[in-house]
Amino acid sequence: MAKGVEEARKSIAAHEHWYHQIEVVPGVVTPGVNDSQTILEALRLPERLDGQRVLDIGARDGFFSFECERRGAEVVAIDSAAAETGFEIAKDLVGSQVELLQRNVYDLSPDDLGTFDLVLFLGVLYHLRDPMLALDRIWSVSRDRLIVETQMIDEALLVGPGEFKRLADLNPELEQIPLMQFYPGWALNNDPTNVWAPNEACLAAMLEEVGFAVETQARLGHRGVAFANRKEDWILDVLREKDRAGGPGPAGS
Repeated sequence: MAKGVEEARKSIAAHEHWYHQIEVVPGVVTPGVNDSQTILEALRLPERLDGQRVLDIGARDGFFSFECERRGAEVVAIDSAAAETGFEIAKDLVGSQVELLQRNVYDLSPDDLGTFDLVLFLGVLYHLRDPMLALDRIWSVSRDRLIVETQMIDEALLVGPGEFKRLADLNPELEQIPLMQFYPGWALNNDPTNVWAPNEACLAAMLEEVGFAVETQARLGHRGVAFANRKEDWILDVLREKDRAGGPGPAGS
């Protein structure tokens, strides 16, 4: 049963830190800091996702999980800090059936969750200490499409506290070289969970290296989106297995 406006507002007020902006009842939107609708438009999702399994990694308050469900998908939502989100409140208010699971991206396994037609990896990559390991795990549960949204440095190389420069303004060649910036301590936005951010060339190379064919990319100010499809490459499989097993590399390396 749909909730009333006042009941919805009281439920929203019970959660202190909202990230997504979710219209839970007509005219009532959660006070998130993320412009969720703008990100949604940049994802170019099909109007219908009937018959598809979708994995929403780092689902937070559930905006994208609920949207994919609304479009007909079977959705699995995971977050490493599930208890700290407003997901359950929003789920109740919008009448969703999506379950949020407490999972870390590094723990993804097809034996646990199965595989997915579409994986959403939004706003997570730059928080990870081991982004390539995370992409390997995502590849293992993907069977088709991956969309990555993350902090990028093409338009926002951090050169000082709160000071950014465009790579092209420093040297246009820097945009063509796979580069990643490391954020020690509280360097980016005074947030110690911000760790790494790639440029477009680096993100594309990382995705290709783990087994995704990059279709296209788009910039969103200081952030960016990459659209990719899973591919099979036995050489990448061998290299991945050797690396994750801690075995020796190629002779002479």
